[in-house]
Amino acid sequence: MYDDVSMTAPAHDAPESISDVLADLGELPAWEVAPLTDDDLVLGLVGPAVASDLMLLESIDPASLTTHRAKLAYVKAVDRAGAFATSLRHRAEVALVGECAGTEFLPEVHKAHELSVARRTSRHAASKEITVARRLATVFPGFAEALNAGAVSEAHCATLVSRTRHVDDPEVLARIEAQVLPSARRLPVARFADEVAAAVSALDEDAPARVRRARATRGVHARQLEDGMGQLTVTHEWSTIRALAAANDDDARALQLDRGGAEAVGAGSTDASLDACRADMVAARMLGTARDDGSVVWDRNNVQVVVNVVMDLDTLRGEADRVALVDEQPVPAEIAREVAEAATWWRRLVTDPVEGHLLDYGRATYLPARLRTFVRARDGGCRTPMCTTRASRRLQMDHAIEFPDGASDSGNCGGLCPIDHQLKTHGYADITESRSDGSCTWTTLWGQVVHVPPRRVLPLDPDPPPRR
Repeated sequence: MYDDVSMTAPAHDAPESISDVLADLGELPAWEVAPLTDDDLVLGLVGPAVASDLMLLESIDPASLTTHRAKLAYVKAVDRAGAFATSLRHRAEVALVGECAGTEFLPEVHKAHELSVARRTSRHAASKEITVARRLATVFPGFAEALNAGAVSEAHCATLVSRTRHVDDPEVLARIEAQVLPSARRLPVARFADEVAAAVSALDEDAPARVRRARATRGVHARQLEDGMGQLTVTHEWSTIRALAAANDDDARALQLDRGGAEAVGAGSTDASLDACRADMVAARMLGTARDDGSVVWDRNNVQVVVNVVMDLDTLRGEADRVALVDEQPVPAEIAREVAEAATWWRRLVTDPVEGHLLDYGRATYLPARLRTFVRARDGGCRTPMCTTRASRRLQMDHAIEFPDGASDSGNCGGLCPIDHQLKTHGYADITESRSDGSCTWTTLWGQVVHVPPRRVLPLDPDPPPRR
């Protein structure tokens, strides 16, 4: 009998497949055949995945399995079946969009747009998925076969395609696949990525030039996180990043000592943690003032930081505690009031008291371009379904019904990212209904219809005030 937690078993005791088990049983007299248990069935699911595996797994309750070995085998069988299903999806996607990318830009964007609507993903994610499906079908047949058999995961295939995206020589690509396929069958994705990188460096003659071109991609990127936080990312040569991190660590450790050191951390001070000190010292170096002795002083009050707070008047006064928004992120009323107390300028926003849709965008210190400002505040980004563009600087004003046939008003206008604007202009998608609350209905060239509801500027209140 196997140990409950054993990961191995004698070779002669482990069946090769369900068919082998049934064949062995068929050689015995009927009265000597013991009924198969769920453990037996699951342990028999080895080798390449087939469609019937999922039916068998669905019929078995994992809680009924009696050994850890059988439960792990169940998990592994589900992974193989999932990879098999992904392989089928890739085949369908290639049938939909074709094996090779076209030479024209907008038709290719349109295909990614249709897939993103169908799968409820971003267009960027759909485009990456199309690339993986095409590369497996045309460049990496060994990985396509391994994925269909459940021997490698979708993540391994996506990593291979991503790490070889700059390699064009078919012979080099074939050699890379042959070299790394065995690693994909046994290594986790992160370590497999290292194997692919090593193979590309060794086999691709263009690798040195590509490294030099990569230096031109240096940059700094900011993105919003949850709970009022954000993230600043610096991309640079690794030697420079390593030096920046070391210098920041020195600054942070000095700041941590000023804040009480390890004793303060042990006492529960979140400001004295090393990570918090690292973040504060980056801000101090960029926004603070350097003294003659090299020390840095960071006075938050001397730095103009724009924070957008949206809340109803009752919550601002402290007469209610409804959810508010700080930089478009839902926050508790108490936090929003703390942020609002430090505000220097205010702008009036009027929302529907029940639904929370934006009705008016008031002026603050200057008169904005009313329609453009209202529409961008109302929509909160590109109004195309599945588009994730939020930055207002990247949006273009669009008329659902082209001007001058359509009016320049809130019912006919909205913000679109440049690519979606082109898709609409060239007939790959169209707005068949547009309302002043920001809701609209899109119809794609291939007949998919998606209704976009109005965006709630304030989160829905479970206990809304009565209409006046």
